[in-house]
Amino acid sequence: ASICFGMFSISWLLLRLICFPLWIIRSSSYQFAEHANRSHPYHTCLYYIFNTMLITLLVFHIYWWIMICSMVKRQLQNKGKVGGDIRSDSEGDD
Repeated sequence: ASICFGMFSISWLLLRLICFPLWIIRSSSYQFAEHANRSHPYHTCLYYIFNTMLITLLVFHIYWWIMICSMVKRQLQNKGKVGGDIRSDSEGDD
């Protein structure tokens, strides 16, 4: 399980935090703007809405990466054993 989680962490870093901003967001922001007809207000509105959603998704990816890093740190401290869920509070079930 630890090896699979390590591979997941590396793939998350490469695909979601490197490839996604460098290729997807860059192409939708800059390259699309060069080729699109942004004189029409509808196209301009869609352009900004779509790019805002992509950047919001990138912010979520960064937040989830912080969570993944804390799990990796916890596994390294526990010598490879999977600990509890860091998202939940320490309260009992109601």
